[in-house]
Amino acid sequence: MSDESRNGRSGQSQSTMTKVFDQDNMFFRFMGVVFDLIQLNLLTLLCCLPIVTAGASLTAMHTVLWRMIRHEETYISRQFFASFKQNFKQATAVWAVLLLAIAVMAVDVFVTLQMPAGQRRIMFAFLAFVGVLFVGFAQWYFPMLSRYENTVGGHAKNAASLAIGCFPRTLCEIVILVAFALAYMQWFVYVIPFIIILGIALPEYCCAWLYNPVFQRLDGDVDANYRPIRRD
Repeated sequence: MSDESRNGRSGQSQSTMTKVFDQDNMFFRFMGVVFDLIQLNLLTLLCCLPIVTAGASLTAMHTVLWRMIRHEETYISRQFFASFKQNFKQATAVWAVLLLAIAVMAVDVFVTLQMPAGQRRIMFAFLAFVGVLFVGFAQWYFPMLSRYENTVGGHAKNAASLAIGCFPRTLCEIVILVAFALAYMQWFVYVIPFIIILGIALPEYCCAWLYNPVFQRLDGDVDANYRPIRRD
């Protein structure tokens, strides 16, 4: 075998090895996203445990998701807790309302179970409709709070407008969340480790790909550190 052939094969082999261990290749990028989501999920789950802090935790999670989706420099813990502290009051105010609504709906479900079959179906359909409205609102409110500065009322108004105005995206987000929720309920015992590792962050990461283009059009795709003030 000639020296040129040996050198050629050696060069190809080195090139292949370089691509395999290149940290910018698809595998390493994928694993980087997975590890970031695991860390983010653990932080979100931990900060949701007191229940009352869940709103601020979800807002902080979306703050990090912004940067991940837009491939910006991400420091998971630092950015999460900075957002948690900054948005705690506004996030908790709305979360308290949502928590009250959840409690009322839980009571309604219990009462509905005691109704005759015909009335039960109608009531369950109504409760499902109301639940979709609340979830759709929350899916826009907390990302908006993580991104923009505004009053609680301003954020709520804008979130409701986007939930309705971008209804196909809202519906897709709800379908994603419901699909994950049904899977969790169906195989709860078996998916507990998955819920702890990726159960919150992964479905919201999928949703972030849906709402991100809308906010890119709203803010001109500015840097995620910028929080423009929206006044209504």
